[in-house]
Amino acid sequence: MTGPGSIGHYVAHAEAYAEALLGHDTSDSRARFLALLPARAAILDLGCGPGRDLRAFAAAGHAAVGLDACPALAARARAESGCEVWERDLLALTLPPERFDGIFAQAVLMHVPTPLLEPLLAELARALRPAGVLYCCDPTGDGLEGWDGDRWMSFRRPQTTRRLLHRAGFVPVEEWRRPPGVPRRRQTWLAGLWRREA
Repeated sequence: MTGPGSIGHYVAHAEAYAEALLGHDTSDSRARFLALLPARAAILDLGCGPGRDLRAFAAAGHAAVGLDACPALAARARAESGCEVWERDLLALTLPPERFDGIFAQAVLMHVPTPLLEPLLAELARALRPAGVLYCCDPTGDGLEGWDGDRWMSFRRPQTTRRLLHRAGFVPVEEWRRPPGVPRRRQTWLAGLWRREA
């Protein structure tokens, strides 16, 4: 979880976020993501927070690594999952090339200003093995972005996000709206699976 100054928000509220996020159900998204990966896949949980998904990936037998900019959430993720967790800021991110089969980014890219998103996506593409898979899920909107209190929030149009993903070297696999089981007008989050071009 990051953004220009957003880290401070999560540092200040780490315990509250840990409790809220650990109870949030992303099992459907994880299942769709894992269905595209090999057995014992190398997975990066980008913006892993307190380790909800990281723990699930490890329990399923995958080689999972977490990444979060908030030290308290990274520590909680280590304790929850038993996995390695890197403390890094997305806005200055360098990853090992072709290290991962999949990258899971739940509610993370919304904290990245649009002008900085394309280079970040290119870095994620470089970190994936050929035909590796990126999952991302963020709120949509009419293109407004800026400070919401002490967090940077981007409510991008879906076509903007798709264009930036294409430019970074990704091809679409599947998209769906979240949260599940509610009327369409309340499904304001867009989830997607994207494959790195070989």
